[in-house]
Amino acid sequence: MGGTPGFAFVKLSVRDLDGHSHFYGAVLGLRPVRRSAGQLVLSDGEERSLVLGRRDPVDPGQTVVGFRVADLDATVDAARTAGGAVRVQPRQVPGTTMRVAIVADPDGHPLELLEQA
Repeated sequence: MGGTPGFAFVKLSVRDLDGHSHFYGAVLGLRPVRRSAGQLVLSDGEERSLVLGRRDPVDPGQTVVGFRVADLDATVDAARTAGGAVRVQPRQVPGTTMRVAIVADPDGHPLELLEQA
């Protein structure tokens, strides 16, 4: 096996590959980079990726995916508009310059959003 050890991807089971591709594109700017039978790979242009695997039924909540964002409030609004739900409204993390919120994608997977001031 070659390559440098480290984080490579997060894989979520979803019911609708195209719907979730739209959600993650609208909310976080992730774009499809590779598609195969029952699987879609999204990326932010870096080496990290989010892999969506088609599965029904889905058991949301087993994985929490974290994303750094530039504008927390705008990202939360984008999630709501794109069919997601707000689980935890944007809030300041006491004693830090960070703000966090938790939203859910259309299948209920939680996304922790972090804005560093």
